[in-house]
Amino acid sequence: MTLAIAFFWAVILIVAIQAVFSLVFVVKMSQRGRATKRSFTPPVAIILCLRGADPFLKQSIRCLLDQDYPDFQLRVVVDSEEDPAGQILREFESDARMHVSILRDPLDTCSLKCSAIVQAIRGLDASFEIIALCDADTIPEPTWLADLVAPFENPKVAVTTGNRWYQPQPPTGAPLVRYLWNIPAAINMIVFRIAWGGSLAIRSRVIEEAGLLDKWSHALCEDTMLDRVVRQHGYRQVFVPNVMVVNRETCTFGDLMNWVPRQLLTAKLYHPSWPATVGYGILSSAIPFIAAAVAIMGWFRSDFDSLQTALIAFVGFEISNALLVILCEHSFRRMGAHKESAESWMKLSSIVKLTFWIVISQLISPLWFCKCFFTTKVSWRGIAYHIRGTKIKRGPYAPYAEPVTDSRSL
Repeated sequence: MTLAIAFFWAVILIVAIQAVFSLVFVVKMSQRGRATKRSFTPPVAIILCLRGADPFLKQSIRCLLDQDYPDFQLRVVVDSEEDPAGQILREFESDARMHVSILRDPLDTCSLKCSAIVQAIRGLDASFEIIALCDADTIPEPTWLADLVAPFENPKVAVTTGNRWYQPQPPTGAPLVRYLWNIPAAINMIVFRIAWGGSLAIRSRVIEEAGLLDKWSHALCEDTMLDRVVRQHGYRQVFVPNVMVVNRETCTFGDLMNWVPRQLLTAKLYHPSWPATVGYGILSSAIPFIAAAVAIMGWFRSDFDSLQTALIAFVGFEISNALLVILCEHSFRRMGAHKESAESWMKLSSIVKLTFWIVISQLISPLWFCKCFFTTKVSWRGIAYHIRGTKIKRGPYAPYAEPVTDSRSL
């Protein structure tokens, strides 16, 4: 019985931590608001790196070109001349604000995305005070760039960032598991100041001061390291709730087995708080296994009080998780354009459905953590990257040749 009681109180402690983190997210979302007048509008270069034609690429480019901002250019770097994204880009070639280049001589010491970013920045002139990054799997709002740039009026701000928010359509299986995994991941990124490169901006002079081009030339990702690097040079990174962007792509469980460990790996490689971030995930996903162990022990010992306590703690934990998911979802949708995109499934009546898929996520999570801890190779859009400590070695290069999909993530 002692073990069951200890487990019960441990669950309460974990739920309390989850509640505090969720409330931080709710408070951040409540701070969203738009200034009626923008007085700080320096020249901006938006960099978009493409390998493959993402399902919503056409909408993403159109939204980037329709930004409500007076002085910007869209610099697109395509992986190769035969990349499937080229067909979509040709539809926008008459827009003078968009400049397209091909990735030339990609480095083998970093990801192709980092190579593309380095190439794009080296091709810019000194007039661009801010560099913005956006991923092709998101559709930014018209005020995305203005909101991203506004905090730079403070000279101490070097990086501004948002995050992604998945809206699975339909909300079943793997897309729902990814959605449920991303909510605590996004919250942890806010709490631990982990930038996200899909909605990010950085002050140009800081790139040179901090030697970021050299760092990116030896990195798997461009974003996770930023907070630590800019703080070393006396600057700040700011989270901007207005630039949270929605991703409506679908996925398979096979996709998740590559995608989630890669997300965890970037924190492991480049962020000092990764033990807390990953440890929190491990602790949360361990609850079903510990509950089962305590319940089985109680059954074999005829200690039905322990069995009952373990089951109550487990059910209470999962229901509380579902309630916190609903709280965060409604907080995200309460303001801005996202409030009109609410699906009927996200209601209190969804607790049973959400609880079931939360448990599934927790049962799968150990596989993700094992792959993150022990893998020495990751695959990203058809390219293998070998990991040796913090060193990256890209495998053989080949142009992206997968066909365009209706909605599945690349």
